[in-house]
Amino acid sequence: MVLNHASVSVPRSNPAEISTWLRDLAAGMKQLLESEVVEKSLRNARNLYDTQCLPGYSLFSAYLELRSQGYREEFRFFMGLTDRQPLLIEIGRDMEDRFLACEEQTLPVPDGEPLVLCAIANWIAIGFPSAPIWDRDRITVRFNELLPDETIKEASEEIDQLTRSAHAGPICNRHRERLLAGSDDPVTLWENRQTVFPNLVFGPGVEDNLKEQAHLFSTIVGKLKDLDQSAREWRDVGGPAPPWKTKVTPESTLKMKNRFFREARMFQSHRGTREIFEWHARFGDGGRIHLRFDPVAKEVEIGYIGPHLPCQLH
Repeated sequence: MVLNHASVSVPRSNPAEISTWLRDLAAGMKQLLESEVVEKSLRNARNLYDTQCLPGYSLFSAYLELRSQGYREEFRFFMGLTDRQPLLIEIGRDMEDRFLACEEQTLPVPDGEPLVLCAIANWIAIGFPSAPIWDRDRITVRFNELLPDETIKEASEEIDQLTRSAHAGPICNRHRERLLAGSDDPVTLWENRQTVFPNLVFGPGVEDNLKEQAHLFSTIVGKLKDLDQSAREWRDVGGPAPPWKTKVTPESTLKMKNRFFREARMFQSHRGTREIFEWHARFGDGGRIHLRFDPVAKEVEIGYIGPHLPCQLH
């Protein structure tokens, strides 16, 4: 996360409004952290004491105001962020060289630099919704770039921007889509599963299942996306079962009374216990995703992905 200094300089505002913005901003930043979109750090061009929101009223003063108003949790959150300052601290040489060859076109040099860094590093700008341009979750950064042949190219990049808690959802969704687009193999998908499918949990056996079903990877991913959306909406709408976005059915009562068939549908859960994953969604030619759901915790867990399990005795 990179502080957008241009948005936090608000000479026509007041401490009360800034405090309201900060509380909402903290909620959005926490959502990004919980979704593992960002690290718990904030990169700054200037230190907190020199970042002026109002004349004589720094960003650090605004943090202290939160504490004095009783918003201690938000105060601790901001003070707990790792402060990466100055702006280029701990970045790679190639990125630094490119940054130094760029200049933002619409803002004064110091204020435009954080946005240029976001544009070339694919980082997220953090600030206040102090003007219409900053009150959105996606903005375009226009900059000039000096190329190795000494010609200047006009460039523009869209970057994610968080200035309200409502911006966190769209940013997280885009992040998941980018991860999913880059997760073109089972190993990468498994490593990113908590970010790509934040509303599902997975039993440990699913890792090998995905490798064994690599030839049906895109079909399985599509089904998991439907199940993830179902789990997300379940938390919002409630009810005894998720509002399934794909067909999900239980096994027949007769089949589940058979010990052999019942045992075949028991898998290790993410808590380490063996559980029955009776419900299933279908994919491909006879494939099954077996799952279980907890109406109290509103939790949907995937226990098995693979060929149709035994359903008749030979």
